[in-house]
Amino acid sequence: MELRQLKYFVKSAEYLNFSVAAKHLYITQSTLSQQIKQLEFELGFELFLRNSRHISLTEAGEEFLPFARKTIDDAEDAVQRLHDLQHVKVGTLRVGVTYSLSTVLTEGVISFMKEFPGIKLEIYYKTVDELLSLLRDRKLDFILSYKPLNDAPDINSMTLFENSLAVVVCKEHPLAERKNIKLHELEGRQLILPSKGLQARMMLDRLMEHKGITLSSKLELNETNILLQLVSTGNFATILSTSAVFGKTRFKAIPLDEEGNVMEASLLSLKGTYQKAAAKEFIKILLETEAVKRRLINVF
Repeated sequence: MELRQLKYFVKSAEYLNFSVAAKHLYITQSTLSQQIKQLEFELGFELFLRNSRHISLTEAGEEFLPFARKTIDDAEDAVQRLHDLQHVKVGTLRVGVTYSLSTVLTEGVISFMKEFPGIKLEIYYKTVDELLSLLRDRKLDFILSYKPLNDAPDINSMTLFENSLAVVVCKEHPLAERKNIKLHELEGRQLILPSKGLQARMMLDRLMEHKGITLSSKLELNETNILLQLVSTGNFATILSTSAVFGKTRFKAIPLDEEGNVMEASLLSLKGTYQKAAAKEFIKILLETEAVKRRLINVF
């Protein structure tokens, strides 16, 4: 049994299509089929049920799959440990970040690239649920996100700072002079809101449900930068975390004065997995950035 065969099996189980799996593995379908048959011969069990239209896992295949994945993961961890012996000179670091914390990451990325030019950075901007899925599939090394509102027992969470939701307007907006604002005061206002699934929106929905308030919006978007472009016209207000407009002097973030309006900006990693030396170095750099050290408080 070879590690290569296990990778072929896992990829085939992922797509349940030999043709598609072979394409992603950059091999021919005949080579893939041959290696799977060889693996089945060595194991003494069929791993796939095959017909002319599709394939599916047998009971033995379902049982074998998590062990095959763990073997591959353990082998990759072993290789990574050897790479780390090279004093973080080479390799790839994959970081996930939610839209609302993208401004926090920028300074750290620039500093890391200067200090470790041989490390390739791959940054993924997605919703927290999408990023957690990638993390669990070991396609990310860690995530910069607000701590998930729902329990995630398989995830380690390291809090960087606390943040809160705010009403974001341009400085010419009628609300810009307010020191704080209540949810009920936003009823009937021209609002544009982040889409459902984004952390700011999930937190807002929770606060609205608790207060029995419903806010109407003219538009919902899953792209923070476009929301802010529209807010900059002076015609709209939105609700985001204060960190979403960190360093953007065009805007005013008015604290939302509601009980429970606290969000923990955190570094999320998968429990029980090896943490790359490059990830540790990146986290050290991130902790020293102004965006984190100042805790994003009183900067507006």
